[in-house]
Amino acid sequence: MSIHDDNKALLEPLRAALRSGKPARVRWSLEKTVRKDARIRLGYPFEDMRGYTGLWNGAYAPLFEVMPDMERNEFIVMAGARWGEGQSGNWVGLAGNAVGTLVKPWLGIPAINRPVFMRYHEYYLVEGDGIAEMTGLWDIPQVMLQAGVWPMAPQIGVEWMCPGPANGLGVIGEPHDADKAAQSVQAVLDMLNDLKQGDAQNPDRGLAGYWHPNCSWYGPAGIGTARGHGGIRDSVLKGFRRGLSDNVRALDKGVFFGDHDFVAFCGWPSGTATHSGDGFLGLAPTGRSFTRRSLDFWRMEDGLVRENWVMVDMLDLYRQLGIDVFARMAALCGNSDQQVLCA
Repeated sequence: MSIHDDNKALLEPLRAALRSGKPARVRWSLEKTVRKDARIRLGYPFEDMRGYTGLWNGAYAPLFEVMPDMERNEFIVMAGARWGEGQSGNWVGLAGNAVGTLVKPWLGIPAINRPVFMRYHEYYLVEGDGIAEMTGLWDIPQVMLQAGVWPMAPQIGVEWMCPGPANGLGVIGEPHDADKAAQSVQAVLDMLNDLKQGDAQNPDRGLAGYWHPNCSWYGPAGIGTARGHGGIRDSVLKGFRRGLSDNVRALDKGVFFGDHDFVAFCGWPSGTATHSGDGFLGLAPTGRSFTRRSLDFWRMEDGLVRENWVMVDMLDLYRQLGIDVFARMAALCGNSDQQVLCA
């Protein structure tokens, strides 16, 4: 057994608590697992928090208040050492769907008294016997869409409750294999470096030779899911390449780690760009520069990318482009004076 297997085991009580739907159990598990001084980074509008108290008071307690039966189930659980020369740190990555009944308004999203789902991607830096850092994104716009108050541009891709890996092997229980992990990470890095060479005239760059013909790209609400080379090209890459200039991915500054056929990447930010043309998210060009926050997972199959789970902080991105998503949602709810509250 390696330290990465131990780290996955360390998080199992917290994962079990979040599956249980019992707020008191979740709070107790956070206190036992997350350090008092842990650095917590969640997407907009939560932002930075400190320790288990900050995470509970700022995020989970308000969520249980409006969704008392909320429970989470992972479809990816992986762990590994941060990739790269001179890098250090051992990480655990989780991806799954939270499900619960929205009985009270949350972040200005109206109560619908029906079940909703929300995908999450979270990465944990484990040091010793506790979590020293957490970086996570919850797909809040997904809940807006289900509540019937969609305040963003129409998405091109398909919207659904995101599935787990097609082979059913996302919750990795086999002993960590460092050689296999390194092979998977290198394959994804090669693909991403080639992808950076693409532009509006070469929209397929980074696909051929790297992605399986029947690959699936599971994007966040606001972009949606695409399938196959043509779907990824038309639903995702064309918009990014036509609408953005000075588009730089900060691959060397992000956290990469691998586990068997799975690869994880966290960039906070993951890149910068200028919104200078048409096509990006269906928005007219604003001329503004912005950063992207993203947490991604890939599954390799026979040396090719078979599935890719992508989470981007869409709310933060819109905010940087000068679009107040929450004000637009409040207007749809008939309350232009509504304020966004995290409690």
